Amino acid sequence: MAGANRRDIQQYTDSLARYLPGGRLFEAAHIDGTNLRSLIEGFSMELFRVNGLIKEYCEEILPDETVKFISEWESAVGIPDDCFLGTGTIDERRTDVIVKLASAGIQTNQDFIDLAATFGVTVIVQNGTEHGVLSLTLPFILFSDRKEVRNTIFVTFTAGTPEQIAILECLFNKLKPATAIVIFQMI
Repeated sequence: MAGANRRDIQQYTDSLARYLPGGRLFEAAHIDGTNLRSLIEGFSMELFRVNGLIKEYCEEILPDETVKFISEWESAVGIPDDCFLGTGTIDERRTDVIVKLASAGIQTNQDFIDLAATFGVTVIVQNGTEHGVLSLTLPFILFSDRKEVRNTIFVTFTAGTPEQIAILECLFNKLKPATAIVIFQMI
């Protein structure tokens, strides 16, 4: 047992011994080598070990810092799926979990922008009327009325890798309202 751990266990033992009542019956709790002191030291070693596990758990439980619980986090948010494979470096897997968590409450244009930023990608999100699609002729897309324009979401990527963009396109298509279509563009 390392010196620092031994000192910590000694402090735990002294602390536990102080919780016992006074008097002759429990005075052995403060004397090294006695059976009572050895029993308290045994409890202290377990308490020290459990506190270490709790500290490790507290450090590991956050999805942006975990190594040991990454599989549990992926399972909890539904990775792997159509957008996320559950592979890559530990940092990539953490980012995937955080993006899935961040996507849970997507409703507004700003929510889509914030989600992309979480992934490290910059986007502009506009509906059809904001985008000015009424005067725009897009290849293979014919807008017949204002309702279609209003239910069109334009996502313009201004930065990001092809892998990030592909994942975000998949994710945005899953998160969009059922009545909307999403058109992706790259500047």
